[in-house]
Amino acid sequence: MGSALNRLMLLLLGAFACAFSQTSPLIMKHADNLEVARVRGNLLLQGKVHFVHDSLDFRTEKATWNKEAEVLQCDGGFLAAHPSGYIRAQSGIYQKKKGIASAKGNVVAADSEKTYMFTGDYLVYDREKEILTMPERPKLYEFEKKKDGKIDTVLIEAKKIIYNKGESYAEAYQKVKVTQDDMVVTCDTGYFNRKDNWLSMKGKPTFDMKNYHLTGDSIYLTLDSTGKSLRSALVIRNAHGIQQEEAKRSAPGSVTEAFGDTLYAAFKDNKIERLYVNLNARGFFYETDLPDYQNQMDGNRLDMYFDQGKMDHAVVSGKAQSTYFYVKKDRSVAGKNEAAGDTINILFDAQKNAVKSLRLMGGGTMASGRYIDMEKEQRNKKKALEAEPIPLPAPKKEKAK
Repeated sequence: MGSALNRLMLLLLGAFACAFSQTSPLIMKHADNLEVARVRGNLLLQGKVHFVHDSLDFRTEKATWNKEAEVLQCDGGFLAAHPSGYIRAQSGIYQKKKGIASAKGNVVAADSEKTYMFTGDYLVYDREKEILTMPERPKLYEFEKKKDGKIDTVLIEAKKIIYNKGESYAEAYQKVKVTQDDMVVTCDTGYFNRKDNWLSMKGKPTFDMKNYHLTGDSIYLTLDSTGKSLRSALVIRNAHGIQQEEAKRSAPGSVTEAFGDTLYAAFKDNKIERLYVNLNARGFFYETDLPDYQNQMDGNRLDMYFDQGKMDHAVVSGKAQSTYFYVKKDRSVAGKNEAAGDTINILFDAQKNAVKSLRLMGGGTMASGRYIDMEKEQRNKKKALEAEPIPLPAPKKEKAK
């Protein structure tokens, strides 16, 4: 994710900076026609116009060079080619005194190795500030060939992207979306720091990756040194996380959800290792074939630990309460355990997606627990119904003769 953005920006910034340097002039190699325009100081070049600057080539069908204002405008197609890549657009303008370059109309920039590409309607580069702005429907692609020959693609979309080369920092605004394999990130505003490999999102952010879904007021993601694998996710305010496991032959599928003020998740090899929810923590989990029987976990803080992406154990702290159902091998619900205490430790059976054991600890809150035999309750209800007398129908009234 990060490497694509960084390498692409270096191509764009480097190409413009080298091509329009104040100390190195552009050299015209060819033009079918050259004439002096009526506007003072303007030269008109038409037909296979070709400029070179060191290892950079510039080609267009029409160019206007204003010597006095030091403005070069290329129309009828614009191509800036370098051994490392190219920039192509319908037109291009460079204002040498201001140090601003722009490309407009079906802009495409890509490297020669075909590992990344940028597309959009418009881009502007401020050479002095080293800031690149892409204000109209930009898209950034990164392509990586896997060992099996398949192509892994990262796509970054937004209505506007701003990149600061000096700080290796990017901003994306409005309808931001990042897609990579089964990972999808959306928000209204996104900030990406390439130096430290973090991504911050605000404005209805969402994060989805295979079996995981996160939402909240803001989300902060950290990546590994390559910028490709997720290390952690922090959700602040109105945090909500979902983890799902698909059904297998030996066990049904399961769904785990957590709510709270703050949520933190740690990942390894793009699989969740730990999740904690702080302040007004609430969580529940259930098996997909028994959605009406939701096991509850509530407290001031909720910690969940995973092994290879599967729930291993959980700790509920601070005025902790829990409810979990006992399910028999025939998938019938036999009963439920209700527990309360200062801390509740819950151990899970990863193979069966079920609770293995529960441990209560007292403290500020008295530890208590009870088991409710739901099968017995059903039997008692059935007996009560069978014992009730069946009301006889009222005798029919005879009609008066």
